[in-house]
Amino acid sequence: MKFRILYILFFCFIFILVGCRYPIAKQEDLESDSLFLEVTGSSATECNAEGIRLAKTIQLDQAEQVWDKCIQTNPNEVVVHLNRLRFYFLLDEYELLKQKIAKEAPSRSSVTYTNILKELEVRLRNDERVVLLDALSRVKGWELYSYEELANYYLQTGNFAYAEGYFNQILEVVPFHENALYGMADIQVQKGNWYSLLDYAKSLEVASKKNKEFHFYFVKANYELGRYEEALKWAESATPSEKTQISFLEVWRDTLLVLKDFPKWDGLLPYYRKAVEKGFGIPESTFFPTFSKEGKDVRKASRSGRS
Repeated sequence: MKFRILYILFFCFIFILVGCRYPIAKQEDLESDSLFLEVTGSSATECNAEGIRLAKTIQLDQAEQVWDKCIQTNPNEVVVHLNRLRFYFLLDEYELLKQKIAKEAPSRSSVTYTNILKELEVRLRNDERVVLLDALSRVKGWELYSYEELANYYLQTGNFAYAEGYFNQILEVVPFHENALYGMADIQVQKGNWYSLLDYAKSLEVASKKNKEFHFYFVKANYELGRYEEALKWAESATPSEKTQISFLEVWRDTLLVLKDFPKWDGLLPYYRKAVEKGFGIPESTFFPTFSKEGKDVRKASRSGRS
């Protein structure tokens, strides 16, 4: 057994000397990846090409050294940063990349990193963008921006638990952060947490500086809690722009259907028609149940359990 181990070690040593490449879990991904980018007409052209060659031939330690040196000598070359990010992303070495970025500590005003994030977004490399934002969240000056970008990403992808976590981190630092409050309110709508929605709506009433479209949250929460008169009051006081939004019109309509046997739609019709101009395709006779005989059943269903 001892002789066999020595025999194996001897041949491994020989293979290393002649350039033997050990198989790694991500070897195929690195060799076949098409997202490494070339640089032309730059002082980074040569080192960038060398980094790609080493990465694709699975000479990982050498590739890592070349990427780092290439970035040190060409700190504003976006493509080199993108390639280094791609290298660590394919290897699932996220923590190592984050440590490097934290050590480099790019300024919040860095045009280079702003362009890197923009390029990742344009190229639909969203997973890599998330990794980079997570890394930047550890760098002074980038924290709130990174949290907000990550929260919005997870909100859009329906991962409400992650989105909520990042929005909460923002609110711990800035309790009346307007965008974070809107994000948290949207999450409460999706989760059906009506009392929490009212709390965020109240905070938005105080915090909103430019965007005054928080009335929907008051209408929706009060409607779901059975406070129809209160919901109607908030609906009528909303901004004209907010009143043209379909989700707003739907809950405003439903509130009137609950409150009145034969509601008048005069207040809603102008905004409904503006929504139609923007592309909303449901006919009036369908959207407003009492406009047709068949709609009476819909009206009764809306009132069921609400009176």
